[in-house]
Amino acid sequence: FEREIIPMARSLGMALSPWGVLGQGKLRTDAEEERRKETGEKGRLVWGPSWERTEVEAKVSRALEKVVAEIGAHSMTA
Repeated sequence: FEREIIPMARSLGMALSPWGVLGQGKLRTDAEEERRKETGEKGRLVWGPSWERTEVEAKVSRALEKVVAEIGAHSMTA
């Protein structure tokens, strides 16, 4: 990640937001959160019993989702 992404971000004047870099799986859309609730898929339980996003995590995800839409990216985590 660091070897490829950081130089690219610098050259394009982009900021980086390494959040939950250990695979917490909290960056997801509201639709994905609902789908997981409906199907019972849940999410990673590595750091504790709660797989659902907190309000702060949901807020960050919504902000990133707006950026994804603005730049035409496919995913906020890809």
